Formats: sequence, structure tokens, C-alpha cells
Amino acid sequence: MTTSRRSALKALLAAPAAGAFASVAHAQTAPTVAPTASGQTPVWPAPNTAPPSVQETPLPQMPHWEGPVPTEWTDARTGHRIRRISPDGGGGKPYFYKNMFVPKKAGLPDLMVISTPEGISTVDLSNWAVSVLVPDEHADLMFTGRAGRNVYYSVTEQGDAQLMDRGKSFFVIDVDTRQSRQIARLPNGNVNSVNSDETLLLGFVAYDSQPLQPTVPDPRNRRFDQAEYAANGPDGRPLNFARAKGVRMLQRWAARYPMEIFVIDIATGERRVIHETNEWIGHTQFSPTDPQQIIFCHEGPWHRVDRMWAIRADGTGLRKTHQRTMNFEIFGHEWFSPDGKQVHYDLQTPRGQVFWVASVDLETGKRIYRRVEQNDWSVHFNASQDGTLFAGDGGDADMVAHAPDGKWIVLLTPEPIVDGDPESDQPDLISVEYLRSTRLVDMGNHDYRLEPNLTFTPDGKWIVFVSNMHGRNHVYAVEVAKA
Repeated sequence: MTTSRRSALKALLAAPAAGAFASVAHAQTAPTVAPTASGQTPVWPAPNTAPPSVQETPLPQMPHWEGPVPTEWTDARTGHRIRRISPDGGGGKPYFYKNMFVPKKAGLPDLMVISTPEGISTVDLSNWAVSVLVPDEHADLMFTGRAGRNVYYSVTEQGDAQLMDRGKSFFVIDVDTRQSRQIARLPNGNVNSVNSDETLLLGFVAYDSQPLQPTVPDPRNRRFDQAEYAANGPDGRPLNFARAKGVRMLQRWAARYPMEIFVIDIATGERRVIHETNEWIGHTQFSPTDPQQIIFCHEGPWHRVDRMWAIRADGTGLRKTHQRTMNFEIFGHEWFSPDGKQVHYDLQTPRGQVFWVASVDLETGKRIYRRVEQNDWSVHFNASQDGTLFAGDGGDADMVAHAPDGKWIVLLTPEPIVDGDPESDQPDLISVEYLRSTRLVDMGNHDYRLEPNLTFTPDGKWIVFVSNMHGRNHVYAVEVAKA
């Protein structure tokens, strides 16, 4: 156990976490991973470290909406036009860093893909027309390719085990011919990305891991698209969602299950392991331009982990991409810049106090920190395809920024901070910019247990996001230009 983990576990408060965990056997042999330096095994489940909950806010209620859900309107508080894209039954979109747009091709429609109750559907960006592509309610949309007009999806086998421990089949479908084929079947694990030339899929697996939410084998709730976290504080009172999630994240981090990062050959279905570890792996992503470059993260409490890492698809070149320089500095929710040269990420120096959208150039190491105001901090940030604009999807007052007025979709425009003595600038030091915000969507009726996961359209004219502001989960688009 590392010093940081030992210190963390010594500091745990006496109140135990509720719930017991039943062992779930994995479907294939676990890898041999070296024991921790001390040879000790962390206590599992880890005790509850949440502070007393006497000042907790009330548990949130799902948004309530009377009457039909509008298909188009102008936000009264921002003046920007918003369209509902998903059909009346609702819909969803991929995670914020996953591609959802199909490459353009002359004479063919400009398309993106979303999840709908019928399965997976395309959306014509010229008129927002929705058409079912994969008519299977069990098909989970993963992402689109960048080399061809392909959509990747998975189908998880039914069972009592948690999602990662169930078998999955992975498919690719051409949006124009509508011909699909199975790439591979895995007994367990997740696939998160496809490389830029569409020759490799990228995924990870944990062995013998337990559900993030105790006693619930499959806690992923379609309402929020993440585990519906719940926990009690040491005083026995329920914690709010954000603090309950923190408790479960700490427990999972302390468990140190063996994990692998792997790639799958799309042509043959062959699976190859490129990295083994006892760290909690997540956010595995291929570069949008370099078919061999990968980034991933060490999950867990952000102030306790060296989160951001890079590796090549052959397993070489493992390195950290950010080094902490102060206590309680946190960084994460990383994603590639559209040109694949930089990694962008949420940086806080320290946690909950000073906010940045930072970037590091993977070749030169050059860093840019872009200052963000407290009310503009967001669960996720994203960048336009031309790299000139950023956007954030906001957050509620229980989240890390504790923003008093943070429930907005915001456009963020970088402005250089020019010193009066520019000749003193040193190119090897961090450059600093300011992100000027423009509010686009009032998210006051949105429950942030559902992450909006915003994404710019390729032309930069719209931002696509998911919201439950009208009760049911829907996919929306807001126009960047004012109506």
C-alpha cells in the first residue's frame, strides 16, 4: 500500500459504509499483478470518510414538467435558440469525449448519432430529422469512427452480474449501407474508443471488482447514466449525491482490483493487453489523429491520484501528463484537442478554489492554463473543432465548485492575458488565458445527477447536450449565435 493510501485509510472515520459485497467471479483468468510495496491488502469495503451530514442539502427530486415537451424555443434568459433533437420518448448521447458525428462525404447527408427508445438513431444535421439505424433497444451506442461512416455499438448479455462482468458483443454498422457485422465478443470489460484509422478498439477490464453502489449488481440507472450513489454519513443521515459518490469512489480506489487496458483488432477480433495495473483505470481514449496514441486516467478521489497518463498502442511510452505541485490540486476529465496535439483538462489549484481549463502539448510539453470563474465551472468542458472556443455544461451547488449560480450551459471564449512587459515572458513557462463566458442555456430545472456531456457540432454552430429539464432525458442542441 502506498504512503498516500495508508494515510488515507488511517484517517477514516469510525462509521462503516452500509452494505455488504457478494463476490463476483470473473469470466477469464485474472492477470498476475505485483503486490503493493508493503505487501498489505487494503481493507474492503473501506469505511465511510464523509463529514457529518448535518448541513447537507435536501436530496434532489427529479425535474417536474407539465404539458408537452417543446421542440424549439428561445431561452428567455439568454436569447439563444434551443432545439429538442430526440423524439417524444426521450434519448441520450455518448459521453463528452466520444465522437458522435459521421465523417462528411459528398452527396451523402451530414449525420450524427444518438440513443433513442427504439435503439440507435441517426440525426440529419441539415434538418434534424431522426431515423432509426439499429432497431434494438438493447443496443448501446458507443461512438462513431473517423475514417469511415461507421457507428460502433455493443450488446450486453443479460444476467445478475454487474455490467463489466457480463459478456458483451461489439458491432460496427455503416450508416449508408446499413450493413453491420460483429467485431468481437468479450466475457467481461468495456470498450471506450476507436483509433483514427479504425483498425483498433480500446478498452479496459477489472477482475473481481464489486459494484460502486453496495448490494446493487447493476447500479447504472438510465435516468442518470451513472450509478445512483447513496450513502449515510457518520451521523447516520443520508448524504447528498455528490458526497455519496465521493464515499463510493474512495472505497473503489482503496480496493486495488487488478485491471488491464487492452486493444482489439477490428479486422480479426483479436484482443491484446497493453497495460496491467492495480490502479483504477478509466477514460481510455485514442487520439483523433494519431492511431497509436492513447490517454487514460487513474480514477479515484482526484486529490489522491496521479490521474492523467499517456501510452502508445503497443504498450510503450507510459508517462504522466500532469504533475501535482500543491496539496489538494486536482485535475481530470481529460480529453484530446480536435487536432490530437494537446490534452485538455479541468484543473483546480487547489480543489474548489481556483478553476482552469488547462492543456498540455504531448510533443513539446507546453502548457496553457485558462482561468474559469466559479459560476462557469462545469462537470465537463469541451472544445470546438477549430480549437478557438470552449464550452461548459455547468454544475449544481453541491458539486466541487459550490457555485451559487452555476446551472448554465456556457460558451467560453479564450482571451490572452497580456503583461505590460511582454519581453519578460519565458516560452518554457505556463501561458495564462482568461475564458470569457456567454450563457447559452438556463439549466435551472436540470438535475445534475444526469451529466449534460456537451459536444460542439463539427461546424461549431451548435452545442449538443442531454438534459432532464423537462422530466424525461432528452437530447438538445443550442445555437451558439444569438437568435
